[in-house]
Amino acid sequence: MDTTRRAVRVRASSHLAILMTCLVGCGGLLESPDTSGGEAVDQRVEWAYQDYYRVDLTPSGAWASSRLSHGTVFVPMLRPGTHAPILGLDGTPLRYTCGVTFISPRRAITAAHCVDATNVWSPANQLLEVRMYDPMRADEVHWEATARSLSGTFPRYRKTPLGPGYGTTSYGCRVVARCGGPYGDYRCPAAFPRADTALLDCGDSSPGCRYDYLGVAGSEGEGVPVSMSWTHEVYTIPADRSSDLWRHYTRYAGYEPTLNYHYYDAHQLLPLRSTPWSPSGRPRVSLGVTSTGTDARLTELHGCHGSSGAGITQRNAALGTEELLGPVAVWDSWVFRAHDYDFLCEDPERTARGPGDAGLGYARLAFTRKLVESRSASDVCDAQSPGLFPNLHLWLEHDVWLLRRAPLTPQAFPKPWPCVEATCSAWERVRFPNEPLVPVGRSSPLSLPPARVVSGMSYRVSVRVRALEATPPRVTLTLGSQTLLRGARPQSRPGEAAGLVATTFVATSGGTQTLKLSLEADSGAAAVTEWVVVSDTLAQGFEYRSQRVGVGILEPGASVPVPATWTRGETSRFASLLRGGQRWVATRQALVPGRGWAVAFDTSRATRGMMCGFITADGREPRMPCDAVAKRVRANFQLGTAQPVAFFVDLPEGHPDVALDNLRLQSR
Repeated sequence: MDTTRRAVRVRASSHLAILMTCLVGCGGLLESPDTSGGEAVDQRVEWAYQDYYRVDLTPSGAWASSRLSHGTVFVPMLRPGTHAPILGLDGTPLRYTCGVTFISPRRAITAAHCVDATNVWSPANQLLEVRMYDPMRADEVHWEATARSLSGTFPRYRKTPLGPGYGTTSYGCRVVARCGGPYGDYRCPAAFPRADTALLDCGDSSPGCRYDYLGVAGSEGEGVPVSMSWTHEVYTIPADRSSDLWRHYTRYAGYEPTLNYHYYDAHQLLPLRSTPWSPSGRPRVSLGVTSTGTDARLTELHGCHGSSGAGITQRNAALGTEELLGPVAVWDSWVFRAHDYDFLCEDPERTARGPGDAGLGYARLAFTRKLVESRSASDVCDAQSPGLFPNLHLWLEHDVWLLRRAPLTPQAFPKPWPCVEATCSAWERVRFPNEPLVPVGRSSPLSLPPARVVSGMSYRVSVRVRALEATPPRVTLTLGSQTLLRGARPQSRPGEAAGLVATTFVATSGGTQTLKLSLEADSGAAAVTEWVVVSDTLAQGFEYRSQRVGVGILEPGASVPVPATWTRGETSRFASLLRGGQRWVATRQALVPGRGWAVAFDTSRATRGMMCGFITADGREPRMPCDAVAKRVRANFQLGTAQPVAFFVDLPEGHPDVALDNLRLQSR
């Protein structure tokens, strides 16, 4: 269960073997096994392993989606045959924990050994807890004080709880597929005896809609930079081997969970992020593959009990996104027993590694890709929220499939990305991620999933359209029986790779309806990207992933935005953090041309010298002062005939951090 393998120091090569030994568990910390008799030094996990990972409370940049799509599955320890719970020495049920990674609104990938047939013996009838982790503020969590507070006698240790800013949400999920002979195949779509991959379904609660979900990689290889998000408790443990804490936490004696505090349901787990090699900053990379046991690809990532099931990801440089390779897998215990120390985590000294040394491995990409082939039209976000539309993101295979409920092959965007050349338009410069194009033909329209439309509500819709033939495209948009646009020609600036089709409309009827995009009979073939529908009257909070996509930060001197930093809001779980000297940008807002705009949003504090404005298609930036009054900003813009492509907020250098929330852009 939540099992990982420890690395040994050996260079990767074409005949790389499995270089770890088997662990069972989750999220612990390990102190140096130094037996020299030197002075005992307390080391909390963050300090002991600062070269391997860091606590990641405020997700930011391209990594944010990996952090937010990661959760923890809690699996009860059961006895074989009777399925009776295994109890700790204090009489409480013990449990394993493993990582999960969402790959759609309701479905997540984990390792099969985490949810094996012993502990999940009736998958259809066993509901497992999956816990997701909100953005948090360090000054409201106080994790270091909690790490230092652990004391007492096993198993009744005492500790200070994390602060009031610690936020999680739990969901009930079931195993719907499990692949890997030793763990009990269950509805596995193919014969994969060496797999270690499972699929969870969390039903209509759809955790991926509130938090995030990743695309699955199209290929894997050796020498590719990789990362990992995972969770576990963080404590300071004495290095003194005779101490109670060392014997019942740092040490995992005989792999007996009743003797290790980690397996007791008494912890608040923290989100962690892997780090590059220190001090060089070189990313950790993938290595060779295993020849026996679990079919896995090794990496240079560090792990311990609790890494199991966590998603190992790679960056798709062409798209600017992280994508899932597979879950951290288990290996056979017969390999290199001399390195199998009975500790909860790897020993950073005796198994110290450098670049090229093997660490964690992930169950191969082919297993993950096979499990995600099964898709459902009900696996979608925002379809039942009045006033919201299920805006699809075309860098995700799952979302592309929803456009026609059939496989589609996206096309790469024709401009380089990031687009910083003189030939790049203002819109092309602020695009992120680099969303591909999806082809649409005269006889093959595209449709967003059905949405709950509010009668009489005003909406904005926009889509970028690229001609694929000499004959210009003519686009028609319909919402149920209501025609929004008929035969519209995309409007573009010279050299722009895709023109804009945009309009506002008032829904003439309510209820569940489908928004469809089609081409007229005399239209040339085309491809579309950035299809967005928003309410023109509702404030845009950031509680759902669809509201956060396209919100980013321009660092001083940078020319291309990166995804925003997310923190806890005063009245919400998600607010966007803006630091002094940064520019905050909101794209993908279905901004229509030739309108005035009423702007409003909330701030976490009073501001001084803050400016707001729009970036227009011709490269201008009309702006005005917009300091918050009573933590609220209101401003009005008259843009004439200009086409806005993004809204922005500039915070002066040296200004204290400000959290932004509840953005409202209303056309006039």
